[in-house]
Amino acid sequence: MDRIAAAFEPFEPFVRRHAVGIVGAVVALSVVAPLLAPGFTLVYDMVFVPRPHWSAALLGISPTYPRAVPTQALIDAASAVVPAAVVQKAILLFVFGGSVVGAARLVEGGSVPARVAAGVLYAWNPMTFERLLLGQWAVLLGYALLPWAVAAARSFRRRAPGSTGRLVLALAALTAATPYLGIVGGATALAVALWPPRDRPPEARGSGGDGRRALMLLGGAVGVSLVWLIPTILHPSVPDHAGLSVDLFAARADAPVGTLGSLVSLGGLWRTDLAPPGRSTLVWVPAFALILGLGAFGLRRMGGGWSRGARRGIVAAAAIGLLVAIAPRVPGLHGAVVWSVRTVPGGGLLRDSQKFAIPLALLEAVVFGFGVQRIVERFGRGDRAARALGLALAALPIALAPTLAWGAGGRLHTASYPASWSAVQRVTSEDPAPGGILVLPWHAYVPFGWNHEQTVHQPAPLFFGRPVVAATRLEFGTIALPGEDPWSRSADRVAAGRGPLAPGLPGLGVRYVMLCKEGDWKASSARLVGLDRVLDAPDLALYRGSYAGPVPSFPEPPAGAVIGGDVVALAVVVSAAVAAGRTRRRQG
Repeated sequence: MDRIAAAFEPFEPFVRRHAVGIVGAVVALSVVAPLLAPGFTLVYDMVFVPRPHWSAALLGISPTYPRAVPTQALIDAASAVVPAAVVQKAILLFVFGGSVVGAARLVEGGSVPARVAAGVLYAWNPMTFERLLLGQWAVLLGYALLPWAVAAARSFRRRAPGSTGRLVLALAALTAATPYLGIVGGATALAVALWPPRDRPPEARGSGGDGRRALMLLGGAVGVSLVWLIPTILHPSVPDHAGLSVDLFAARADAPVGTLGSLVSLGGLWRTDLAPPGRSTLVWVPAFALILGLGAFGLRRMGGGWSRGARRGIVAAAAIGLLVAIAPRVPGLHGAVVWSVRTVPGGGLLRDSQKFAIPLALLEAVVFGFGVQRIVERFGRGDRAARALGLALAALPIALAPTLAWGAGGRLHTASYPASWSAVQRVTSEDPAPGGILVLPWHAYVPFGWNHEQTVHQPAPLFFGRPVVAATRLEFGTIALPGEDPWSRSADRVAAGRGPLAPGLPGLGVRYVMLCKEGDWKASSARLVGLDRVLDAPDLALYRGSYAGPVPSFPEPPAGAVIGGDVVALAVVVSAAVAAGRTRRRQG
């Protein structure tokens, strides 16, 4: 043992200096390694395609709801530079590695075990497990960016040079990941930056500049949000069963500790079947109780590194987020949530309420790190035994979701699109006749055989250059929520009917029908009489109908207003980047 220790002794300074980064890389690889194989990871909402196609819909100029604005446009731009599969893998690696490093940075002045503890808890917990299996990569990307935004907010409180520009850029990054984190994460960062009392250095007191800085920051936050805010506000209303959707997507108990306990322990997703194995038992409770105890122990220690206003800001964001997360389950608040979803533009954000516990996840990670720091200090900060104990405590979060490792315990795989999909793209793109492609079976989510039977949102609308109409209604057994795409809603009566499809296709502006040989496809096959089969492969068949008119048009946000908002947002981002860069050059 002494020889081994002596062999590694020259590397000890390097390891100690880069310990958090090393742990971040280890955590990322332990989760994502099997997903680095060739191909794409396609599961539920995680949909990537080899060659995305540009359209005005990427900006929110579309009848469909702008949930992926500006996220999909940025992914398509990145995929034009490097292969889309590489883009996806880089995002997944950053989700876990960036979460570790970002959260660790918030344990300012902490020892290596303390910073590692915060990073591991933030990256490795039931929430990240469940969201990964649900394929919500954009939410996870924003989740990983949140600690970095909070660090920028703390820098803003300290009046560091260029901090306003850096914080605006951080808010823009959250918005670019997904509007959901633009709201939830942005509110958290702003709370940390602006929650009273303001902490100022003595020389800045009475300068009168704080109000101007706050207004500039708030203006920047609104400015970078215009990319999704304007399309959302101006988007035509869509039919929705608000009460039913709130009930279906509300946080719920996935453990014997109830809904509140599930949320506090960073679970509580509406899909309880995606909870980590063992979550329904009490086997993980002792580890979490120790994490919670250390967090309470570390809350006071947090005051040594965080200003009072910043500390109150993140606690307030976590408390308010937890309240919103559980609101659909509280009789007195349920009605308010339903009203918001029904009447407020963008109110659908409130449906999947577990997302609002994200600030709580960050707070728990930070105070857990400070709790480990206090333990290390009690035993002697430079003592090897104290460091070993601290690192052992830092590994506790793994007990909350041990099967997160290796692609969620082998539940996730990579796959490549069959050659037949490229053949469909070639045939349909070479045809000069107008009309779109209707995709069957008529389900929004399909378990493709070539995708290891992993269920994924129908990729055809992203894959093909010709317009695609596919099912968008969300099915829950015998219950279905209306789709948000008006073209898809108008196709429901034809695609989900019983008679031949051919007579109804021209009125829908449909030229082709692509039949994926998955699920209940044989029932759809019998309805394709009268159509010409132009391609037949083991996994799909392509049929062509008679002449169809152009794809029908539907109300959409005005292009001028949307593009104007994009220009303003871009100007805000460029200005913030220039200001931050100028400060860095001065300091250099």
